[in-house]
Order: sequence, then structure tokens, then C-alpha cells
Amino acid sequence: MLKLKFALAEVIAVATHSMLAPPRTLRPTYEQSKSGEPIVPALWWVRDRSGTYLTGNSTHKNAPRDAHADGYGPDGDDASGILGGDDHVIDAIPLHNPATSECLHSDLLRAQSDGHNTLTITLDGDAYELRTLRATVPVAPYGLSAYTRGIVDLALSRELGLTWATGKTKHMLHVAARGPHGVKGLLVIGARSGKVLRAVLQYPSDHGVVEKAAEGTNDVRALFTNLSPSPCPPDCTAPGVDACFNQALQK
Repeated sequence: MLKLKFALAEVIAVATHSMLAPPRTLRPTYEQSKSGEPIVPALWWVRDRSGTYLTGNSTHKNAPRDAHADGYGPDGDDASGILGGDDHVIDAIPLHNPATSECLHSDLLRAQSDGHNTLTITLDGDAYELRTLRATVPVAPYGLSAYTRGIVDLALSRELGLTWATGKTKHMLHVAARGPHGVKGLLVIGARSGKVLRAVLQYPSDHGVVEKAAEGTNDVRALFTNLSPSPCPPDCTAPGVDACFNQALQK
């Protein structure tokens, strides 16, 4: 049995591109071209030299990045022994089935609105199952440098929640403490280099918000190294920051 994890936002971006693409741009798989079955918007589950990923079946312009499985990017683990030896489309997963009115695309959007951030594909023999969930540690985009992964781990050690927004040129990592009086911030990461470019943290106070910014990997790491986990709980009802922290000291 094999379980692959994908960033749900990346999968939705790929799926939406195919759903909105002109029908003439939809590609059939080899099996579909032989059978002559109607071509509908679909996710292609692919294994090739670029890794194991989900891509759209449209050739329309401005396609988003493919959604790689966690750990199975170009420099990741080799899943060929499990998923098949040669480069090929493992399966075409329809995003909409006109015959049954089932719509995977709508299901994915609904899951995201419910707070889910991860899509899993569990492969068991010749059968597989798709599920969505809210993972405590969301799937990071492939291609991050080891130093950047270390900074992400540092943010997690400070009990910050992570939300990724990936792009073709830059990735944005939004971080936030668990409570309303905790720190929030943003890291900007180069998509090609995988390196942290800059970061900013916002510290709330009863007199406004204080910002601290950093440029470059070393300064960004120092910014998070000097950060302590926030004592503010998720259900905090304190009227202000000082009151919140005073309550934490009394516990």
C-alpha cells in the first residue's frame, strides 16, 4: 500500500485550469484515443522523470505548476517500482462526469472551504482512493533548499501554523500563532532557487502592530530563532495583548 500526499490548493489550481479550458484543448490519454470515449476535464496522475504528480489534461495557455506528491518531486523518492516502471499516465481522474453529475472539482473546492489543505491518494493493488484532510503540517512545494526546509521546521518548532500559496516564480508561506494575540507573518521563497528571499513578522500590541523584516536566508533564520512560542491560546477571550500575556503568566 502506498499513500501519496498533495497540496490541495495546488491540485485545485490544476483542476480549475482544465475545468475552464476550451473543450478543444482537452487531451485524451492513449487508451481514450483508442476507445474514442468522450474527453472530459480530468486530472492526469503521471509518473515520469519529473517525479509523481497531478497535472491537467488541457493544453490551454497559462497552466499552473503541476502538483507533485510530497517527497516525489524531481529530486525525491523513486516510486517507479510501485507505480510502474516507465514514464506514463497512471490514470486519468475525471473532474466531472456528465453521466452521473458527479463533480470532483466541486468536492475539492468544498473540502478547501471546510479547512482541508491536503489531498491523499492511497494505492492498494490496482485500486486507489482519494481523500482530503486538514494536515497539521501542510505539504510544502517541491524544490525547497535544505536551508529553507530548516527554516520551515524552525517556524513549526515555534508552534506557528503554516499556509502555503505556491506560484511559478515565488512561493508565499503564511505563518500564524494559534491565538488571536500571537505573531503573524509571511515568508517569500523563490520557486526556482528554493531559497528564502525575505520575511516579515507582525507582533500585535495594545498600541498597534510592530513589524520586523529580514532579507536573505541567514537574517530570516535569525528572525525565527529569536521568536518564542506565543502563550495566547486559540480560544483566548482576553480584551488585549497585555491582558492575554498576564493571564498566561498567572497559570
